[in-house]
Amino acid sequence: MTMVLASTAFDVSSQSNFVAYWGQSSAGSQKSLGEYCGDSSIDVIVMAFLYQFPNTKLDLSATCRSTFPGSELLHCPDVAADIKKCQSQGKAVILSMGGAAGAYGFSSDDDGRKYADTVWDMFLGGSGSQRPFDDAVLDGVDLDIEGGSTAGYAAYVAQLRSHFEASSDKKYYITGAPQCPFPDAMLGSTLNSAWFDMVFVQFYNNFCGLDAYPQGFNYGQWDTWAKSQSANKNVKLYIGAPGSQSAAGRGYVDASTINSIASDIRSKYTSFGGVMTWDASQAFDASSWGQSVSSALKSGGSKKRALEPLQGRFISTRSANVTAGAMQVKLELVEGSDVYISDTENTFGFHVRIQSADQPIRQGWELHIPLPVGVSVAQASAQAHNIRVHDNTLVVVDGSSINENMAVAFRVAGQHIGNEFGLPDPAKIMLYTTA
Repeated sequence: MTMVLASTAFDVSSQSNFVAYWGQSSAGSQKSLGEYCGDSSIDVIVMAFLYQFPNTKLDLSATCRSTFPGSELLHCPDVAADIKKCQSQGKAVILSMGGAAGAYGFSSDDDGRKYADTVWDMFLGGSGSQRPFDDAVLDGVDLDIEGGSTAGYAAYVAQLRSHFEASSDKKYYITGAPQCPFPDAMLGSTLNSAWFDMVFVQFYNNFCGLDAYPQGFNYGQWDTWAKSQSANKNVKLYIGAPGSQSAAGRGYVDASTINSIASDIRSKYTSFGGVMTWDASQAFDASSWGQSVSSALKSGGSKKRALEPLQGRFISTRSANVTAGAMQVKLELVEGSDVYISDTENTFGFHVRIQSADQPIRQGWELHIPLPVGVSVAQASAQAHNIRVHDNTLVVVDGSSINENMAVAFRVAGQHIGNEFGLPDPAKIMLYTTA
């Protein structure tokens, strides 16, 4: 992918940016662009895809179907309004060119330069007669080049930069998103010759992906490229990750695992810029994978990391003696002043708040929190609650009731052995009523 973006709030030098693709609804449950922009977890949204060029054709799944009269070019006023909404909230909105399935490419450098002029006029700061998003000016263009010819892309980027440099009212960035095998088969030569601000490395569907961490994970190879071969020695690299098990053929890891990997990479490499995910419909479903990863990034990594707030997430509770009608509670892992203590002492700490809904919890309750892979707990406490470890799970026990629309809050803390204590996976935390 190659990108161009701009936003007054977006900080390209940050190590905590979270980028999400939107448009293809790979999970079949995609929300509007504006709804995702209302989530503070997201810093950049990449709209996918401009899947044919230089004969321009867009596809945004079911989000936009209308076209200009006598043309196959999409005309999307509602999306245009959402783009402006996103930008007003400090998000950068980028258009992705290419994708895994499409008909695209240039036959020469001249073709690349000419199409850069077209993109400038149709989507960016130019003044084309047909603009799919009307007067909304996108913050960038993303090249997700996975097929066709390698010709013309360096010239395309150079021509875009000439437009950016001549425009004083908006700052743009160019980024790329190669697959993790180095060098990338499609963008390798362009990455070496053109100036990139950010590179989203797709660490999935390949032998060098997240599921190969640490031995086969090749972020270090990309860091060497960034500091020795890239035209921009301050280019930021992103870990590209699937947002759920079904988002990619291989390479998915749960939120706790990628948070641990990102923390490790962040501590070792100044090139680290954040995490990119495919796609919003997968990462921001009921599992809250996207919110968890973004929260860990923005809280600074493993030294003092805020646990994911499970906003609006209800967990059904049922015990063996409950024969019908699961009770509903709202469970939140909430920030505290020392949510994460220095892992050098093998200590951990986080806060839990359990909110009843429209039914009280009368029999008492147990909260089961599975431990991260490779972690065992030497000791733990839970502020006035009994706690034990059973089958690699922290079990917090309380015999008292919780009235409807009331809450209990407490801190869980202790010492652990083994791997870093990662974020609990909200999809696996269970609350049970007890007799």
